[in-house]
Amino acid sequence: MARVTNSTSALQATITVRRVESGDQQQLQDFKSVTRSYLEWLGEDLGFQGTERELASLPGSYAAERGGCMLLAYESACNSSSGLPESEDGPIGRSKNGSTTGGRDSEQCVGAVALRTLAGHAPTLSEGDCISGAPLERACEMKRLFVMPGHHSRGVGAALCKELLLQAAQLGYQVMVLDTLDRLSGANKLYAALGFKPCQRYNDNPLPGVLYFARRLDIE
Repeated sequence: MARVTNSTSALQATITVRRVESGDQQQLQDFKSVTRSYLEWLGEDLGFQGTERELASLPGSYAAERGGCMLLAYESACNSSSGLPESEDGPIGRSKNGSTTGGRDSEQCVGAVALRTLAGHAPTLSEGDCISGAPLERACEMKRLFVMPGHHSRGVGAALCKELLLQAAQLGYQVMVLDTLDRLSGANKLYAALGFKPCQRYNDNPLPGVLYFARRLDIE
């Protein structure tokens, strides 16, 4: 679990990144909701990716037992003078187990990202091929990165990506790849800042302006 704290005037916003547990229905619903917001925001038909089937069968290829990982980012606003989450009625305390006490739950899901193994999801590559110097079975793909509108420029996307890179390395992957669109300049700047570099095409994405990036996980 990773945390990022941003302060503005008397309020302090804390971003917490958590790994989704396959059996946690609330987390799965949060991931589904963020992904649907992403699809609406993107304004492209991603039916060729089987998105409805993917959402209906979560965690699917993102399940831990299949070499995947899903992350969610939650934001909580705290009163900087008390250090406690803030509700409409004042500060909210927390019990020893971390659950919210008093008022309403202050946490809001503001972003998501996932990874899956690239093997079986690279139709333009053949068995035995490598990508960025790594065999397909040691490569993973970043999927579904999205930060909800109104929560940009707070480090949410960077926090999600950095934690995903750590999770991928822990899972034994050597390289992470992704595809994106050239018009998504904000996301592409983030990928470059995190060390992603252009790589070969690995899927048959038909959308115009598709870019492919990769980042080695075992080479600093």
